[in-house]
Amino acid sequence: MALGHVPVMLEEVIEALALGGGERVVDATFGGGGHTRRILSELGPGGRVIGIDRDPEARERARVLEGEDPRFEFRFGPFDEVLGAMAEAGERVDAVFFDLGLSGYQIEDVRRGFSYVRAGELDMRMDPGRGISAAEFLNRAEVREIRRVLAEYGDVPRAGRVAREIVARRPLRSTMDLLEAVRAALGWVERGGNPAKRVFQAIRIYVNDELGGLERALPAAEEILKPGGRLVALTFHSGEDRLVKRFIAGRSRGCVCPPDLPVCVCGAEPAFRRGPVLRPSAREVEENPRSAPARLRVAFRVGGEP
Repeated sequence: MALGHVPVMLEEVIEALALGGGERVVDATFGGGGHTRRILSELGPGGRVIGIDRDPEARERARVLEGEDPRFEFRFGPFDEVLGAMAEAGERVDAVFFDLGLSGYQIEDVRRGFSYVRAGELDMRMDPGRGISAAEFLNRAEVREIRRVLAEYGDVPRAGRVAREIVARRPLRSTMDLLEAVRAALGWVERGGNPAKRVFQAIRIYVNDELGGLERALPAAEEILKPGGRLVALTFHSGEDRLVKRFIAGRSRGCVCPPDLPVCVCGAEPAFRRGPVLRPSAREVEENPRSAPARLRVAFRVGGEP
């Protein structure tokens, strides 16, 4: 039975957004709409939520919410492109929220190819109408390129062996074809987690350029945030969490002068003040195991043009 989408760290996200009722909030990853609906419940008549997603099925869910609540507006496309367009247009908001995990709808739909435990098409694209699928990548790339993707985006053990096995089994057409290649390369263990998880994760991140998109989206989010605005990011993977952490740390420092200079000459001022880093409660992890790797990072915008 499909479980649908269960929003992770919902109350912690709401607390981090610190909503007063009249804010303009961007949910940069609308997904199943769980966080958006909860945010709307905290806003008054003057509040507004802009939802963003590049998944056509998320767009269909968003249309339903647009019909239900005039305070909600949906914009279709990759969040880096939509946020960049907002910055160019001079739009300003009070908060930007990123939920960087997959939605339950995506995992459970076998047509999407995100699940490593269900037979389905080997696609993995967030927007199936854009870019190359996982099957196209795996059936065309050289061993060294596949190995690089597995090692860089999934920390896959013996990535070279997995890459060679994938190439030896071409053409791969389904998620089970990929799963069997992983089993043949790494064996099967009852403990320590399914080794295919890291492989599927790495390929998904690569196919969707998830880290590149996030790296481009964060500066755009900074640009559209008003002074005092909140940047809230929910991460599930070490690579994306590292990007968010480094961005906030770098934009919280201010002066970038060489340390041997006696006084600051660059005039740079910090753009953010770092907030807390939170993890899901033990109870949430027990009730929703998908929340286990989550980290919630918060930063507050300082300076800049209102």
